[in-house]
Amino acid sequence: MKIKVLAFGPLLDMMDRELFVEASDTKALLDTLVKRFPAIADRKIAVAVNGKVANETMVLRDQDTVALLPPYSGG
Repeated sequence: MKIKVLAFGPLLDMMDRELFVEASDTKALLDTLVKRFPAIADRKIAVAVNGKVANETMVLRDQDTVALLPPYSGG
């Protein structure tokens, strides 16, 4: 099962903008990414699956798109 992962903002300095990962849910996906890109381990990251923010662990399906969004300060 391939999940498309998109990174935004400062996360681009720590990982690839777009990559594909195999994961069964959002927690497993983040665990996999932290192993591959340790610099993101201490970052606060919002996860959106197919355009909807995941506030808890979500099951992923083949060809889902996950966006990793760092917090932004607004004004």
